Amino acid sequence: MKNYILGNIRKIIYESNSGPYKVGIFKVRETNDDDMVPFLNKIIGFTGSFTEIDTDLDYVLYGKLVTHPKYGLQYQVENYEVKAPNDLDSLVLYLSSGLFKGIGAKTAKKIVERFGMNTIDVIKNDYTSLATVSGMTITKARKMHDAILNSEYNQDLILKLNGYGFSINESIRLITTYKSRINDVIDGNIYELIDIINFDKLDLIFLKNNEEMHPFRVEALILHNIYSYCYETGDTLMKREELFLRMKKCFKSSFTADNYLVYINKLKNEGKIIEINDMVALTNFVNTESFILDEINRINSTKNIIKESKLDLLIKQYEKRCKIIFNDDQKEAIKGSIINNFYMISGGPGTGKTTIIKAIVEIIKDLYDYTSDNIALLAPTGRAAKRMTESIRCPAYTIHKFLKWNKETESFSIDEYNKTYEDIIIVDEASMIDIFLFESLLKGLKSTVKLVLVGDSNQLPSIGPGDLLNDLLMRDNLNYKYLNTIYRVKEGSYITYLANDIKNRKHFDKFSNNYSDFKFIESSDDNIQSYLVQICNSVKEKNISLNDFQVLAPMYKGLNGIDNINNMMANIFNKTDEIYNVADRYYRVNDKVIQLVNDVENNVYNGDIGYIKSIEYIDKKLVIEIDYGGNIVEYKSGEFDKFNLAYAVSIHKSQGSEYDNVVIILAKSFNRMFYNKLIYTAVTRAKASLIIIGSLDSFNQSVNASYAANRCTYLKYV
Repeated sequence: MKNYILGNIRKIIYESNSGPYKVGIFKVRETNDDDMVPFLNKIIGFTGSFTEIDTDLDYVLYGKLVTHPKYGLQYQVENYEVKAPNDLDSLVLYLSSGLFKGIGAKTAKKIVERFGMNTIDVIKNDYTSLATVSGMTITKARKMHDAILNSEYNQDLILKLNGYGFSINESIRLITTYKSRINDVIDGNIYELIDIINFDKLDLIFLKNNEEMHPFRVEALILHNIYSYCYETGDTLMKREELFLRMKKCFKSSFTADNYLVYINKLKNEGKIIEINDMVALTNFVNTESFILDEINRINSTKNIIKESKLDLLIKQYEKRCKIIFNDDQKEAIKGSIINNFYMISGGPGTGKTTIIKAIVEIIKDLYDYTSDNIALLAPTGRAAKRMTESIRCPAYTIHKFLKWNKETESFSIDEYNKTYEDIIIVDEASMIDIFLFESLLKGLKSTVKLVLVGDSNQLPSIGPGDLLNDLLMRDNLNYKYLNTIYRVKEGSYITYLANDIKNRKHFDKFSNNYSDFKFIESSDDNIQSYLVQICNSVKEKNISLNDFQVLAPMYKGLNGIDNINNMMANIFNKTDEIYNVADRYYRVNDKVIQLVNDVENNVYNGDIGYIKSIEYIDKKLVIEIDYGGNIVEYKSGEFDKFNLAYAVSIHKSQGSEYDNVVIILAKSFNRMFYNKLIYTAVTRAKASLIIIGSLDSFNQSVNASYAANRCTYLKYV
């Protein structure tokens, strides 16, 4: 028999806004668990997933005693059931609990006096008899009957869903979302649950009892393949032929072109996909891009009536105050951002984008008598937002934090029904924003907003679908300024010029060794790590902080992949005998790590760099604490995939960040991974010094490769 505790829930001290997770206090009256014997007739905290909780009822909780690093001993609930009353007093308490609306203690006592220990059976099988009790009506009796059957039904349903392979948390989410429909969905088209359960799990469950070519499965696979393709490539449209080839690989049986056309037409008629020429797209992807275009056109349709002479005067006053001189392009960018309600500024490193943002903020304050409360500075990543805050000296936020992301509901609190009040929104690193995040941002902005997008259109596009900044820059009716003049260059510096040469696809015959901030080390793949070891030892000797030194590579696996390099560098920078094997990775206290996902609740974001503060086994469970610049975040089992070692990181993860000293690994084995925008993005991460180790041939191939230069999106077609 499974370990349990029996008793009643005294108090719920925390419950998620929409999910089933709850934390509370439990009075233990009975147990078969030796660990819980000391808690008999005492209270203990508990955590777990529940449907509804009634503090008047007795519960049997199945689980185990654990030690939380902050909150001490707790009972971790894996499953539960409501305990049926076993005496007359318990029956009265049960009937007068919140389970039966409108039944008070007096009426409950009368019912129990009439039917005794048969009361539950009467409610379930002969509820009309309850109407003979004083204070009862047939309506109240029917509601009691429905309530008790519904409670038992939910318990049985949780067990049934567990049997299919769903966790208790998933089961409760499914019951909460679908209610009485859940049985029909499970027994019918289980793929309807895709918004809650991942496709692979649903597919596995479905195939246990159905043939692989079942119509429900074929339709679900078409939608899933389009979705997966878009997230793999960044496109929002997919060639019909490519989709057909992917579909053929999904079946052991023959999947013909005729089959394919039948299902494509069916999904099109149902409004789930859209055909555009020889391409197909998920309807919600097209709707998202259409909404973006419509909303941008609406914002852009209103111009601000401001005399250019007044703006010229304000710019001149700002230049004098800040001892700066703007060139004509920079002045045009400032004026365009103020005159137009939608405007874009694009340019490479050293062209003054951050300086212009600061000028726009200050001049708008002077022009409209605004304060910082009227203006919001945003960026897609925590690192980019922090850099923006430091450079402009105004608070900047990630878009997720600004829109108040709720991890439990997986939605934003700021939306079309609860808009923000800010008048001016300036978004930096706009090339990193995917279409869905940008749609959410637009929905949360008030109708009269002024929106300025700033970014480098030559950098990598977003990890998610879409090519937002480039697509908008291509629109004839939208105003923008591209900054070409490079200013932020010290004498003898080459990094910025190198980035510009890469952008222009220059061919490099050789590199000079006379640059103060750049060095190219020609190396075979076998010798790359030897050179890197020398560089790392030099960094240690010079006492350069790991915050100011970053290695970049395009992929994780292989001899010179990120995983191997991280382990090698950890042995150099963090020698210790205490090494922990965590989910097939090795960590030690003080290791440099990177956050891989957004976690608004803990104020840590994708790309944030931190250091492991502690690694401890608490109640035989591993707990890791990571310090992100004073923000301590705790990770437990199931959460260790949220971070990774960060002595070396991927170029994609580095986007939005800058480092004083950067080393780029350009192995020949990476040739198929490197392309123009990737090498450009890597080079532009370096502020003070840059070293590239690898093959010059590989470098030239990367500069000339155009992969991902032009994503296939709906915004390009309309």
